[in-house]
Formats: sequence, C-alpha cells, structure tokens
Amino acid sequence: MLDHKILYNSESISDEYAKRDYLEGAESAIIKKFGSRFKKMDMLDMGVGGGRTTKYFAPLVKSYIGADYAPNMITRCRVKYRGKYSFMESDVRSMNMFGSNMFDFVLFSYNGIDSFSHEDRFAALKEIKRVLRSNGYLYFSSHNLNWENLSDLFNFKSGGMGTDKKNGSRDFIRLLGSSIKSGFKKLRLNILNRNLRSKDFVQHLKEKQRGLIYDNSLNGKASVYYITRAEQIRQLEDAGFKNITTYSRNGTNTGNEEKLNEDGWIYYLCEADK
Repeated sequence: MLDHKILYNSESISDEYAKRDYLEGAESAIIKKFGSRFKKMDMLDMGVGGGRTTKYFAPLVKSYIGADYAPNMITRCRVKYRGKYSFMESDVRSMNMFGSNMFDFVLFSYNGIDSFSHEDRFAALKEIKRVLRSNGYLYFSSHNLNWENLSDLFNFKSGGMGTDKKNGSRDFIRLLGSSIKSGFKKLRLNILNRNLRSKDFVQHLKEKQRGLIYDNSLNGKASVYYITRAEQIRQLEDAGFKNITTYSRNGTNTGNEEKLNEDGWIYYLCEADK
C-alpha cells in the first residue's frame, strides 16, 4: 500500500485537484448556516488540496489559512491564488506551527481525515481541538460504513449488454470492453481487500463499526477509513467535542440514519468542548 501523502503529492493528483472548482451541497449548507457570523471567524481550511474550497470560504471569514501535508498541493494553491490568501504546509496530526486556541472554524473536507489509521485519526482530532478556541467549530466529512450501496463497489454487474439496430456490433464491442474493464477493476478491489465475498467483508466491518477499505478513490492504490455515524460521534466525544450534528452530502441537516445512509459520505459539525 502506498502512503497517502506520496499519492496526494504526485504531480498527476495535485494537478487534478487544482482543477476542481465547486462545493459539495453540505459545504454550501454550512455557508448558509453561518452566514455573516463568518466575518468574525479565523478559519483553518485543513486538507485544502488544490484550493477547491478557498474561493468560497476565504472571502467570508475574518482570516483564512489553507493547509495541506502535501507540498505540491500548497504549491498549486499559491499559484492559483497568486498570494491573495495564506497557504501553509502542515500535517493535521501535528500542527506545531499553529498555536493553541487560534481558530474559530476548521474545515476538513473531502474525507481528508479518512487517509489515516485509527490511531492517527484520533491524534488529528485532538490537534484540531487544540487549535480551536472554546466552542470553536469543526466541520468535516467521512466515508459512511452504513452506506446502502457500499457492497456494490465490489460486485460485478454487466450494466446491460443490449444493442440497438443502428449501431449494432460496434455498441456491443464497446459495452463488452467496458464491462470487462469494470469486472477486472472490481475483482482487483476484492483481492486488495482480501475477501472475495463482499457482503461478508462489509458486514464484518460493520460489526466493528469502522475499518479500512480499498475503494475506487486514488485508483485503489491506498485504503481509506470507513466508519458508522454512531462510532464517529463516539470518537468525537472521546476527543473532546460536543453538540455534534450531521449533514447528508447534499446538505440536509439530519440525524435520520436512513436518509444519511443513502450516500457514501456524512458531514459532521461539532464544537470544541473547552
């Protein structure tokens, strides 16, 4: 397994991330929720990547720092924004360059926290709490282990092999090639996860309420952390956070498990309990 930092620091991935220019529905929802309150907040945009979220949050807050542990990501941000905002190389697990009680709002988007092991994940949460002021906010996303379609990541499905009369065999060959490629990709993920019975594998992780999975992200070159909502709330409470609420990826603020499990990501909003 390759180290996540090496992957994110590669030219190809950092270039790809630098091209991204949008907000997830849950990110737009948090901007709407805080509104003018952002004007009084010092913000840390951790795991900023290529600066996808910068242009949307930075103009709203009192002060803004974008941070990432991949140097090439920070380079892309500085080129992209031409010195307009501050960007720093920093590992969330040990943010020595930031003082305690320095920020009012920390954003850790795009499941950045899922790049770490269980132990490092807790270290990251403790560090985030340290740099937040009392009752400061953490908002982050994480892979949802109870996602209703999780097992489908590893199951081969043909996707339909029908053809129409107009395109005939050309469509058949194209669809056949696509299906074979998809089949090999999913077989590879099953092998990487060391379990060809996907439902049994996923069920085992659900019983533990957390675990590492090779999925479609990063081309299957590194495993990512998946966690249930209940376990993530427990971890946040253990790390010293309170008033924990959840958002669906499309931006619905809800604690309804059925609604949240329609998607592979859950966003968490919580406050530092100091």
